[in-house]
Amino acid sequence: MRRLRPWLHLVVPFAALAIALGLHVRAPRFVETLRFQVFDAYQRLSPRPPATAPVVVIDVDDASLRRIGQWPWPRTRIAELLRKLHEAGAAAVGLDLILAEPDRTSPENAIPLWGEATERIRDALGHLPEHDAVLAGAVRSAPVVTGFALTRGPDAGRPPRPYTITIAGADPLPVLPAFTGAVANLPHIDAGARGTGGFNFLPSVDGVLRRVPLLLRLGDDVYPSFSLEMLRVLLGAEGYEVRVEEAGVEGAPPAVEEVAVGGLVIPADEAGRVWLHHTRPEARRSIPAWRVLTGEIAGEALSGHVCVVGTSAAGLKDLRATPLDLAAPGVAIHAAALEQMLLGHFLERPAWVEPVELVYMLVLGVALILLLRKLKALGCASLGAVAVAVAAGLSWYAYTEHRLLIDPVLPSLVALLVYMAGSLVNFACTEAERRWVRRAFGHYLAPAVVQQLMDDPDTLRVGGERRDTTFLFTDIAGFTSVTERLEPAVLVRLLNEYLDGTCRIVLQHGGTIDKVVGDALHVMFNAPGDQPDHAERALRCALALDEFCRRYAAGQRTLGVDFGDTRIGVNTGETVVGNFGGAARFDYTAHGDAINTAARLESVNKYFDTRICVSETTLQRCDWPHHRPIGRLVLKGKSEGLGAYELLGPSRARAPEVVEYKEAYRLLEAGDPSAGAVFADLAERHPGDGLIAFHAIRLRAGMTGVIIEMSGK
Repeated sequence: MRRLRPWLHLVVPFAALAIALGLHVRAPRFVETLRFQVFDAYQRLSPRPPATAPVVVIDVDDASLRRIGQWPWPRTRIAELLRKLHEAGAAAVGLDLILAEPDRTSPENAIPLWGEATERIRDALGHLPEHDAVLAGAVRSAPVVTGFALTRGPDAGRPPRPYTITIAGADPLPVLPAFTGAVANLPHIDAGARGTGGFNFLPSVDGVLRRVPLLLRLGDDVYPSFSLEMLRVLLGAEGYEVRVEEAGVEGAPPAVEEVAVGGLVIPADEAGRVWLHHTRPEARRSIPAWRVLTGEIAGEALSGHVCVVGTSAAGLKDLRATPLDLAAPGVAIHAAALEQMLLGHFLERPAWVEPVELVYMLVLGVALILLLRKLKALGCASLGAVAVAVAAGLSWYAYTEHRLLIDPVLPSLVALLVYMAGSLVNFACTEAERRWVRRAFGHYLAPAVVQQLMDDPDTLRVGGERRDTTFLFTDIAGFTSVTERLEPAVLVRLLNEYLDGTCRIVLQHGGTIDKVVGDALHVMFNAPGDQPDHAERALRCALALDEFCRRYAAGQRTLGVDFGDTRIGVNTGETVVGNFGGAARFDYTAHGDAINTAARLESVNKYFDTRICVSETTLQRCDWPHHRPIGRLVLKGKSEGLGAYELLGPSRARAPEVVEYKEAYRLLEAGDPSAGAVFADLAERHPGDGLIAFHAIRLRAGMTGVIIEMSGK
């Protein structure tokens, strides 16, 4: 578990980061709703400036119904309204009404309802013009744009298409809002219109209308929206050019880029929609229909304007929720979309925004993960708060200055998820560390000693015995200088990881950890329990330790920590082993010259550039062929030389330089004068072998034989 703990500090927060990135890519409903609510807040705080485009709503409001009469008005009344708008100089008139059935107030439809009416009355009324024909004539004589509503019901025919649509690029049909049927005006009404477009709005997942479609799909045909068609008629254009970008990834849908009409280019999102940028309500932008019908409004007030006729009366239910108004009339939304297109004023969320958001989220998440353990909870919370504030500030700046919609929600969610995940891991690890501390003193003694004390409590007394024991000493070269450069927390973590790995190896080979002194281990074999193969156990343990220490040091160096090589000394001899101390405090350890010799063998590695130095007394107690002789060392305080060997693994022992070294050493041991030349040649051919270089230097300095005086070192 402790080995996995450092990885948990990375794996769990990175998993949280991956989840956040996935939420950005997949955008589930709650994420999209949060994002939209932020964009709505921006519009409420900073709506679009008052409109200057010549667009006005002719509103069939509640006051108009009270003055003119209940709805639906006779088609002649609507025709009268169209004529007055045309006479007032309206550049175009959009009729935001669907007149799909004949007018029930028209004489030919009303007479059968009267029943007992006299023949004279029937004849008189029968000569009156048909109301729908009157309206069709008014539509034909003025620049009127009618509309239709697309449905997902059965195909009920196709509205007229008095325009052309040219597609540049890929087919947009896969990404356009798709419908199968249409509810349109009576054919002879639409026949006289200059244009006709779709009324359909497509609210977001929370029911709020934020984008309006420019293009709609009915079967395999593309139709313009009502506001876009009003723009075409106003500009006198014959049709549209739709630019569609091919999908960059196989299987991905295409994306609509823009719609061009009459010299104006309208940027669209991938589904052919435009974001609405609302203004605050203004009385001058809406004229009650009754004022037009009674002649109160005419002339300059309407000349050159696009007049959009629709209703805001509550009972007629054409009301939509927008970021600024929970009950905005549909006709006002059509007018707002037309205003934006005329002004070239668009909110945009271009295709490059999402990759930028993803990169920011990734950088923020990785930074928080890497800094979480260094800055701790408060520091990372501060960093996360700053990152969220930066994201919000940049998003607000992009909206107010460049009309770009950049999402600050997901970066905030990244900071929250990563912080929570990292804090959770830190909390779990802290709790584990506390449990570990409670067990820590159990690790000061070897498991065998602990077990012995459990099995035989009588051993808890001062005393000892003589044993043939193998001792193993380790030390890290230059570790003192490393401790001076590292922060205490980093040093503790580094040393704990190192000691954890080395102690595990010792225990796996049956060794008893006598002491841990700084970075050094003092290990003994064949105590307290009997181990007939204790010498070989120590050698195998030394090789396993060397392999682990090499890997660990290399890994730390890649992280920028100048971690030194671990040197190992092994010696075997008789020592006194037992509990030393007094009644209040004692220690299970060993005393004897063999221990000091093992420590000296560890330290002399630095002179020979070796890593494991083993005495001949250890090798004599086991059959271990993988080694090469160093010489007979006269250690400090000794008068006789001790045979010392470099312990090797099987593969290293077969290396050419090792084989050649052994041949040269035999010459040196025999006093052969050619040994100097042989070692000089070996040193030249194997410059990386420190032991070869050591003997070559000795021989060049006139020293001969294999007796090496170490008493002064």
